[in-house]
Amino acid sequence: MKKNSVIIGAMAVALAALLWSLDGTFLRPRLYSLQPALLVFLEHLLGFVALLPFLVVYRAQLKLIKRKEWVAIFWVALFGGALGTIFITKALFATGFKDISVVILLQKFQPIFAIILAAIFLRERFPRSFYFYAPLALVAGYFVTFKNPFAVSSAMSAVPIAAGFSMLAAFAWGSATTFGKYSLKNISYGLLAALRFGLTVLIMAIPAARYFSSLPSVGAAQWTTLIIIVFTSGAAAMFLYYFGLKKITASVATLCELSWPVSAIILDYYLNGNALSATQILGAAALAAAVTRIVFLHRSRVVAGAVLPGYGQGDKVGIHTANLDVALAKNLPRGLYTCSVAFIANTPSFVLPLKRGGTTDSHPPLLGEGQGKGYSGLLYYGYNSLTKKDCLEVHVLNFAGDLYGKKIEARTERYLRLPKKFDSVESLAAQVAKDLKLVSE
Repeated sequence: MKKNSVIIGAMAVALAALLWSLDGTFLRPRLYSLQPALLVFLEHLLGFVALLPFLVVYRAQLKLIKRKEWVAIFWVALFGGALGTIFITKALFATGFKDISVVILLQKFQPIFAIILAAIFLRERFPRSFYFYAPLALVAGYFVTFKNPFAVSSAMSAVPIAAGFSMLAAFAWGSATTFGKYSLKNISYGLLAALRFGLTVLIMAIPAARYFSSLPSVGAAQWTTLIIIVFTSGAAAMFLYYFGLKKITASVATLCELSWPVSAIILDYYLNGNALSATQILGAAALAAAVTRIVFLHRSRVVAGAVLPGYGQGDKVGIHTANLDVALAKNLPRGLYTCSVAFIANTPSFVLPLKRGGTTDSHPPLLGEGQGKGYSGLLYYGYNSLTKKDCLEVHVLNFAGDLYGKKIEARTERYLRLPKKFDSVESLAAQVAKDLKLVSE
């Protein structure tokens, strides 16, 4: 069974975002004299050299990458590595680094792009409360960014070029989050980071070639800054980011990235003495609360209890389900989940979120038909259109025995969809067929 590592993944993404906050505020301004194409080429070339050992160590995984995944990796390199970095660099250069508020503001569209694309291409679905906390996090991120959040409109009209490039960067990086998650299905996060930087170097070699003659004029201070970028906001941050993205959904990752404005204003306070306004403090508190809640929504939960007598309705839709006491799901967001299932020894019924490392406070011994075998399954908590009331039931895949009276443990993994009501058995059976297909994806 997979360990519950959602919190570790979220913390890694947040740490990567903290490192990114160093870039536009303290590092990239020192490279203002370089052409954007040359700058992007150099930082990715140095980053690829740092990540090259992962390409060597995990080279066997290259054979596991399918054609669609190669397309996704190339997209990540093109949009996340090349175009996204060029767009944000041009946006920052367009402001002259005097007022970058419009650039930071429009970066708030990045999670919107990422969540929409994740819903389309990754089929990510969310519990109902996600649709409250996600907008709250976006609004809170806006309040964190600006000392006076009600006096930003003038900046929008002042630098339209910066605004345009900022929106393009938001789309490029939002899409890179989605396709980065897709790319991680069969390969290591270290390998993906190396491939992203390596392909970006190849992509940027052509537009940067015209500026190679200016390389001798790159000073020692600029080379030092480029090396610092590699081990902070560049390759190191991307390595951490993919480490975290491997463990969480793209939608959770993109919202964890909103820790960037929080870390930026904290660094600005300690390094430049710029105090936070009351709205920034309130925004930071709301952002932390919203993102924390979203992360906890995606934690695995364990439901354990005895299988109860059912109503025999499962035969009507072509599946057999194990019915559990609905009271066990009081802390479980309603909906359909993929889950892992095991038979357990005699133990009290419970539902608990998993702690770090995938265990609960009092984890029962697992017994799969006496041999410790585990199963995959579907867990549903919500309205049952056949019985006309709420239910908690588990469908155990590839199990043909009698479940009645046994105690089982179901551990949630992936959230598939919200509860639905159906007008006919046929429409419910059609939905069940779709749900079963999703288990193998």
